[in-house]
Amino acid sequence: MEKTNNETFNRKLFADHLIITFIIAIICWGLCIILGLNGIAKDKHAWINIPYVLGAFSTTIASYITLKNNNEVTGFKDWLRHVFDFKQNILSYLLVIALAVIHSLLMSLIGGYEMAAPIYMILLALPIMLIGGGLEEAGWRYITFSELDKKLGFHIAAFVTGIIWAIWHLPLFFIPGVHQYGKNFLGFTITVMGLSFALATIRKVTGSIWLCVLFHMIANAVPESIRYDIYNSYIASTITTIVMIIVSLIAVSIFKKRTKPELNKN
Repeated sequence: MEKTNNETFNRKLFADHLIITFIIAIICWGLCIILGLNGIAKDKHAWINIPYVLGAFSTTIASYITLKNNNEVTGFKDWLRHVFDFKQNILSYLLVIALAVIHSLLMSLIGGYEMAAPIYMILLALPIMLIGGGLEEAGWRYITFSELDKKLGFHIAAFVTGIIWAIWHLPLFFIPGVHQYGKNFLGFTITVMGLSFALATIRKVTGSIWLCVLFHMIANAVPESIRYDIYNSYIASTITTIVMIIVSLIAVSIFKKRTKPELNKN
């Protein structure tokens, strides 16, 4: 089985993060589901946003708790410094943009799209998407993928992280009033797998958490302007995911062969 580096898989770090993440998510989103089944829906009762948001931040909260308890960071400021490592070279930022453009173009051109808002709304939506998904990367790519990569190698680690990431989203499909409610989980999972490989590539090639956060922000912001279907467009989702996997494997392969890894900043 391929190992990507000489670092040792930290089983405790990996397990602690997942356990805390899913405990928070199950309690918070489970409460939202139970309330919804009893006619108390999020879109009619604003206070339900409290457990809903806490569930959404479960992996981020778990990231800080786990890294602090395992002496990987010294405190909150140190954690922030690791997550928001803005100082990356231009090639790293271009990699993020290229992967985001490939994904969005394939989904919209193959599956169809509608213009929900002017293009500039993507930029305006970016800061919102920091808390609307981007900070998940403080957990999924900072800990989950990185640890699995040490043990299983890039290919399997990206795939397994994608499965875990999709399963974590599953309760949202049963909470009345949220975007995912009642939609197709299989279609979503297929799309998530392509995104998982793209994010794994960014983490592997650049070493940056922030660039993973940025890609996640862009991926969530684009549909605010160019709306495409990630739930029912099986052909578009499947082709896009296959292409994203191929592009990711090529990018990582090229990175491994570089004698001077300019992109590899930690």
